[in-house]
Amino acid sequence: MPVVKKRNQQTETRLLLESSDPVDLPPAQVDDNAVLVQFEKFKPFLPELLESLRAGTVADPVPVMLDGSTFAIHGPTRTFWVKLWHAAGSDMTKIDRAQVISCLPSTPGIQVVVDSLDE
Repeated sequence: MPVVKKRNQQTETRLLLESSDPVDLPPAQVDDNAVLVQFEKFKPFLPELLESLRAGTVADPVPVMLDGSTFAIHGPTRTFWVKLWHAAGSDMTKIDRAQVISCLPSTPGIQVVVDSLDE
């Protein structure tokens, strides 16, 4: 299972999602207030992230982070870079905390073509 036990400052145990491969996330219970954001400007987009996590989705590792615990969650219009902590014993069906590091517009199917400057 792609999780690692981490003890927080309280008595409960959370499982930090870690993997170098994509992880199929089952539909999960996640409270609105369990989501933390790096920047306030991400807050208007959180309903899309919550919808994706509650429906079940794929978490793709973000290789540029090099930490094995930052994942891209793709929603209909945005891609969220997140760290996820699941409740111990929940089989990844309860997310205790989600930390949003970045939130980017999705551009599926878009190709960028750069013409050569050579004549």
